Amino acid sequence: MRSIFATSAVVIGLGLPGVTMAQELSLSAGATLTSRYVFNGIEQTTGAAFQPWAEAEYEGFYAGVWASNTARSIVGSSVEVDLYLGYRNEVGKFSYDLGYTRYYYRNPSNDCCGEVILSLGYSVLDPLDVGLRFAHDPVADYVNSSVSIDYALDDKFGASANYGTISNGGHDYWSVGGSYAISDNFGIDASWHDTSISDGLLIVSLTTEFSPVSYTHLTLPTKRIV
Repeated sequence: MRSIFATSAVVIGLGLPGVTMAQELSLSAGATLTSRYVFNGIEQTTGAAFQPWAEAEYEGFYAGVWASNTARSIVGSSVEVDLYLGYRNEVGKFSYDLGYTRYYYRNPSNDCCGEVILSLGYSVLDPLDVGLRFAHDPVADYVNSSVSIDYALDDKFGASANYGTISNGGHDYWSVGGSYAISDNFGIDASWHDTSISDGLLIVSLTTEFSPVSYTHLTLPTKRIV
């Protein structure tokens, strides 16, 4: 399940879609090859996973698709596809993102579940960011809350840590890791994931991202929604 803190993919500064862009439709895409797909500290594969994604954004409003292979023995399906949409923005050092993600699997039911997700971020210093994330499944009636810290050692190396907990009989999970930007389009990440109900696991991931393509010649509304 795709989320800012859930995947082991490295976050690299490759010209992500600008949350303050005005009157531009931007398209971006990327992929991650990871030694193991982990969600909330729990393994979703028994081996490597390939995770492509694509996204469109206009004035902070975005929609996208993310996919990954999964282990049928664990989740009952060999494929997961996530469809998501939402709105994100920045106000000074503060950022916010409110969206909804629907999870689909290749099994008899196909449609699994969905979460309303609120992510908040604050840039304490230029190299140090802190974040809060709350995901609520209205059907299962649980809240997945997590806090994260990201520190940029320089323009190549970064470090991060994350701690989360799931309500209503769920578990606690945490991770710590580092990342390295190989180039403007490739990055590598190594992180340790652990939970209160399972053994820890070291995950290594290689990520690539295609810079957004912006379309400014389209006839689009000029009034900005605030």
